[in-house]
Amino acid sequence: MDRYAIVKQRKELKKCAHKTVKSHYMLLVFLTLLLAFFGTEFTDSVSGLKDHGSLNAVIYGKEEEPAAQEADVSLSEGSTGKTAPLEEILDEIFLGNLRGGQEKSEQLAEDLSETASDSAAFGRTNGIFAELVNNFFSGKLYMEIARFLYSVTKSETAVGVIFLLAIGAFYLLFYIFFQSVLSAAVRRLFLEARVYEQVEFSDILHFPAVKRWRRAALTTFLTDVRTILWWLTIIGGPVKTCSYFCVPFIVAENPDLRPREAIRLSRKMMDGHKWEYFLFSLSFILWYLLGTVTLGLSNLFYGNAYLLSAHTEFYVKVREAAKKRGVEGTEALDDRCLFEKADRIELAETYFDVVDEITLIQEDKVKLTGLKRFAARWFGVWLGSYEEKKRYDDVQGRKEAVRRERASLRAQAYPQRLNPRWQEKEMAKKEKFHFIRYYPIPTLFLMFISFSFVGWVWEVALHLLQTGQFANRGTLFGPWLPIYGTGGVIVLMLCSRFRKNPAAEFVTAVVLCGFIEYMSSVYLEMKFHERWWSYDGYFLNLNGRICAEGLLVFGVGCCFVVYVCAPLFDLKVASAGKKKILALCAVLLVLYGADLIHSSGNPNMAEGAVESAEEAAAETSSAESAVSAPAGAA
Repeated sequence: MDRYAIVKQRKELKKCAHKTVKSHYMLLVFLTLLLAFFGTEFTDSVSGLKDHGSLNAVIYGKEEEPAAQEADVSLSEGSTGKTAPLEEILDEIFLGNLRGGQEKSEQLAEDLSETASDSAAFGRTNGIFAELVNNFFSGKLYMEIARFLYSVTKSETAVGVIFLLAIGAFYLLFYIFFQSVLSAAVRRLFLEARVYEQVEFSDILHFPAVKRWRRAALTTFLTDVRTILWWLTIIGGPVKTCSYFCVPFIVAENPDLRPREAIRLSRKMMDGHKWEYFLFSLSFILWYLLGTVTLGLSNLFYGNAYLLSAHTEFYVKVREAAKKRGVEGTEALDDRCLFEKADRIELAETYFDVVDEITLIQEDKVKLTGLKRFAARWFGVWLGSYEEKKRYDDVQGRKEAVRRERASLRAQAYPQRLNPRWQEKEMAKKEKFHFIRYYPIPTLFLMFISFSFVGWVWEVALHLLQTGQFANRGTLFGPWLPIYGTGGVIVLMLCSRFRKNPAAEFVTAVVLCGFIEYMSSVYLEMKFHERWWSYDGYFLNLNGRICAEGLLVFGVGCCFVVYVCAPLFDLKVASAGKKKILALCAVLLVLYGADLIHSSGNPNMAEGAVESAEEAAAETSSAESAVSAPAGAA
């Protein structure tokens, strides 16, 4: 092929790449951001976010002066180079010098305490976030583990060896089973994006869905190891990098291949294309320069997605050429629907039941009118009979199951049924579970009690870990904290219209939970003249009544309730029988009502039941204060 034809072909590949990114911009940019964030690829794009000086500014509350930096370096005699204090603590543990590590950890903890922000809203003296930051970056967490290991082994050398092996094993496992295999998982979505109009982010779990995660992880890991070893030879590094270019794409298509088979196939496919691939990669030099000039921002918001999309197009071209040449092993590349849309007739024959399902859904559709329709549509509450609800859930389950299959039938999404390795049983399990459902009032009451009990257990456990003493948390005397139950049920009811949009569901849950917790704090303080909890010293708190940490936890927890817990709970309740459920509701309603009436005039004031502002302030001044959570409100 002459030079003009090569340049023309290269332009065509880039044109297709631009088109793919334009069609799936948000998804592809997010995928490359994941690769960069987890250190798999494009790490230069986020290097600014991981800058050591910026991190110190966050941790210590200000930029370090050169003198302070030199002081940090001089903490350890004989240290060479500019080593971060935390790294020095780890070095001391590795070397078996626990006393030196303890001294540096205490000094660093003192520095953290002295430089903590005095702002009420940006405090770093209380809460889970603050505790994690202070314990981790002061080395306290590491020293606690080291002391425990020493109490068992009685040897500082053994502690250093165990620490080194444990940390090494953790990072190795993380790299093998997540970091390296992520590149192949992302490439599969890029392959889908170049062919289909609809690509779901959940497809990134393709390897677990087809039960090939371990095989895919092993193949990508061994390929990386071989590449690193070849780079030690200097000359072999660039050549083998080009030879192994196809491996993650091969794994994305067929994770059944053994590591040696995938590597061998990639080498054969790249025969005659290595120099072409080198020049193709070099043609993006202006994008690399632009990324440098913009401090990685251009790459984060477009460049990385475009580069990976262009390389995906190059792989497709190499794959087609290898198929035409009859390269040995290419018969294993059998997922044709990943590269071209299936014939309409084939799709109709494969998804023939989808049309019937749509017809059944229309025929069995439960029609809601009047108050039933209003309650279901706006609050997610079911006011009809249990028989109607069962019928409705069956229809809703079928509707959710055929949603994507309709897109596949129309050749708008990748047809999972035509995947040679797709697991029918796994597909059936997913089809049975759906979160678009309405809840009867008895089910909502049982969920309220259950969430309240879980909240009570959570708070009691935290207080027990903090003080070593059991305390019946909350204003009531029974094992329930109504604020948790109220928050969970209200989210289910008021956010029911947002369930199809998880992002909107999360934001709405955060706003609602923040409003409930804030107003509960105001009400209790006005009624009993007592602060029942305080977030003073927590990061981003509002008048000590709510804080960002708690709201984020509530938001994530509520989404977990909406999309996992509540549907499973409803399925279990429905299988128990109507009479048993009503009887259980009656008993719990009597017990809870009696407790509520009694506690309204005589609230639980036992030690540890509430956390006053004075107690919170006392905890803030203690160097050993533990993480606490808000006590429940009636």
